[in-house]
Amino acid sequence: MVLSSARTVTDQPIRYPSGAATRVTAIEITLEPGQETGWHMHPVPIFGYILDGELTVDSGAKGQQTYRKSEGFVEPMNEAHNGRNSGKRPVTILAVIIGAEGVQ
Repeated sequence: MVLSSARTVTDQPIRYPSGAATRVTAIEITLEPGQETGWHMHPVPIFGYILDGELTVDSGAKGQQTYRKSEGFVEPMNEAHNGRNSGKRPVTILAVIIGAEGVQ
């Protein structure tokens, strides 16, 4: 098992979208060494899985966490956070977005 959790990395309960048709999207993201995602928020649950490399997620006052190859995590919802490749080679992340139609 990679991950089984009812809470995000900042200890929020995971809440699924309601009121719209659901949509699950999986994307692969690659960041070069030192590259960042930029500060952002998600209104829906997102599961991240590190395929290769190392990613440090900064959640501001809630701290930083580093994830390495074969580790999974659930990103914070509606809380600003920034991901940064903290390793010496590209980091590749599989992001699975549990969203709703019409919600970015």
